[in-house]
Amino acid sequence: MERSSLRFDEAKGPKLLPRFVVYVALAAGLMVADYRFSLMQPVRAAVMPMLYPAQWLANPPVQLYQYFADLSQSKSELLEQNRQLLEENGRLKIDLQRDKVNTDELHELKKLYGLQQKGIHNVIGAEVISNGKDPLSERLIIGKGGQDGLKVGDAVIDQSGLIGLLTQVHTQSAEIELISSGQSIVPVAVSRTGERNLAYGNGNGLDLRYFPTGSDLKPGDILLTSGLDGTYPAGIPVATVSKVVRASGTPYYDTQLTPLAALRSSRFVLVLSSAHSSHRWFH
Repeated sequence: MERSSLRFDEAKGPKLLPRFVVYVALAAGLMVADYRFSLMQPVRAAVMPMLYPAQWLANPPVQLYQYFADLSQSKSELLEQNRQLLEENGRLKIDLQRDKVNTDELHELKKLYGLQQKGIHNVIGAEVISNGKDPLSERLIIGKGGQDGLKVGDAVIDQSGLIGLLTQVHTQSAEIELISSGQSIVPVAVSRTGERNLAYGNGNGLDLRYFPTGSDLKPGDILLTSGLDGTYPAGIPVATVSKVVRASGTPYYDTQLTPLAALRSSRFVLVLSSAHSSHRWFH
């Protein structure tokens, strides 16, 4: 039976080949005739209306796929653009902040230089490099020391007033005790009346603990160093009187002072030589 099937296929093969050749020739002839004489145009015109529903049904999925493809691409592009804009915005903010810091430092240096131009000589400019381990410390560290001529007991000012006193001096650095320190006592005089007293540091600021109620003292009065103790040169602005209350049961005012110097935010300071403590530095 296998042999008869094989003979049947061998007999059928030669008959199919001529048909295949005829069909190929016929198709090629139709293609050439349609190209030259548009013979198939009526056929296409008749078939197209019947194919339109199939084409219409096949078109929406393609359009939907293209829509989601475009949407995905647009979303990716928008995300990338948004990322780039955020990076650029962050960089510009950092640059702006750096420019502001540089401008503030330049302004501070100009004011300190202006003090020297007004007659404050024999001073040493220094940069505050640390406030120690405690951010609320009553001490500051500056980047100059004994090799620059600094000595323990030298007064320190910023562009607005008295900051404190050098309590430790090393070779390349020195430590300032702020006037707000609990151990600080500054001899002062009221600029308006000339009356002298002592300003005490209380850890947060200053106060006048023993200013008699019989004396003339008003909110807004400016306190200057009196120079009586020989530690601070006379005439350095120290604080503004922000509160004056007649305390009951005591012969002294209850006061509150606001330091004029930026005690914890000054970036640059001037160290005044203690050898000139008898001079009047501010006018």
